[in-house]
Amino acid sequence: MRALSVLIGLTLAMSAQAQTGTKPDPLPATVSPAAVLSVVTADWNNDGWFDRAVLVEGEDAEANLYIYLSAMNADGTRRRDLVVQKPDALWRGILWGTQPSLAVTDKGALLLKSGNDSVGRSRWSQVATVVYRNSEFIVAGLTFTSRDTLDPNAGGTCDLNLLTGQGKRNGKAITIPPKATRLVDWQGDDGPPKICDQ
Repeated sequence: MRALSVLIGLTLAMSAQAQTGTKPDPLPATVSPAAVLSVVTADWNNDGWFDRAVLVEGEDAEANLYIYLSAMNADGTRRRDLVVQKPDALWRGILWGTQPSLAVTDKGALLLKSGNDSVGRSRWSQVATVVYRNSEFIVAGLTFTSRDTLDPNAGGTCDLNLLTGQGKRNGKAITIPPKATRLVDWQGDDGPPKICDQ
């Protein structure tokens, strides 16, 4: 546990190389390990070394996302550069069942998970699938599920491949215009596209 705290403290130093979308309010220069919600490690730039994504508590109902990629120093040692700095990446509640998290698929895609499974009758979950293509993190897919604890006939599922425009809503095929959205430009707390509600 102590080693994890030291590691997180070291990797959360800010870097001028971070990608940002639309010049949001600056994030803290340092982050307390106690504020970390979730951490995953992968090799997105395929250099054989560890990259890292860190999800951190923000203000109010926000969760901020940092992504670091490994790089080589001139003397042959390794470092991690902050390449994505995204405020308010995911919605965050204050109770169990409302905390966002990160995961990595078997193929190395980054999963951004959020939802509400504890408050009120309207329960939902959202998973955004993020891939690393041409030196950019791209939102490639979105899966949204919802249910009503008082109405078993309400709710549904919606699964979209945003790169191909193909998807399914409640098991039936749907299509949307394909679009590759950079992670730094994606509005993660906007919910699913309107086609999922039709």
